[in-house]
Amino acid sequence: MPHKFDPKNIDRLDREDRRWMIKLEEILSSLPLEPSQRIADIGCGTGLLAIPLSRRLPGGKVYALDIAEEMLERLRQKADDGRITNIEMLKCGELDFPVPPKSVDGVLLAFVLHEQEDRVAFLEQVADMLKPGGWVAVVEWEKKMMEMGPPLAERIDENELGAMARRVRLDLLSKKGLGVTHYLAVLQERSDRSSRLEAAS
Repeated sequence: MPHKFDPKNIDRLDREDRRWMIKLEEILSSLPLEPSQRIADIGCGTGLLAIPLSRRLPGGKVYALDIAEEMLERLRQKADDGRITNIEMLKCGELDFPVPPKSVDGVLLAFVLHEQEDRVAFLEQVADMLKPGGWVAVVEWEKKMMEMGPPLAERIDENELGAMARRVRLDLLSKKGLGVTHYLAVLQERSDRSSRLEAAS
C-alpha cells in the first residue's frame, strides 16, 4: 500500500521544526507566482504551505484540497484565526478534485505524488485543472535511503517524474534541491507548438 499520512498524527504537521525541515520560504520563493493567480494546493494538510501561499496572492485565491476532513478543519481554524479570506477549503477524493477544468494558474503537490497508486492518472487530473501555460510544483523526497519519509521504492527521482509529466503533456522545467531530504520540481503545460512537433516526430 502507498505510504499515506495518518490523520491521527495531525499534530506532527504543525510542529515548528517541520517548517525549517521542509524549507518553507525557499519553496514559496521558487514558485512562479503572480499576485492575482488562482492556485490549488492538493493534499494541503493543515495548511503549512496554503496559509503563507494565500498571503502571497492578495488578488488571487488558494483552493486547499485534502482527502481528510480533519486536515481541512484544522486549516479552517487557522484561516479564521488569521482572518484569511482568499482561501477555500475543499474535500477531495483520490482522483476527484472539485475545481473546474482549465481554471487555475498553478497546482502545488507537496509530498502527495509518491502516495498515489496511479501517479500518471493523478497527474493527468491535475493537468486538466490548469489554464493554458499553467504550472505544477512538486515537492518530494529525494530518492535515497534515509531514516524519515516513505519507503525508497515509493520515492520518485527526476527521470521518473519527467517521464510521467511527458505522458500528460507537461514538461519538467526545473529541479532544485531543498537540503538533503527534499526537492522542488516545476512542471509546465506543454505549448501547442511543442505538442505538434512531438506528434510529427
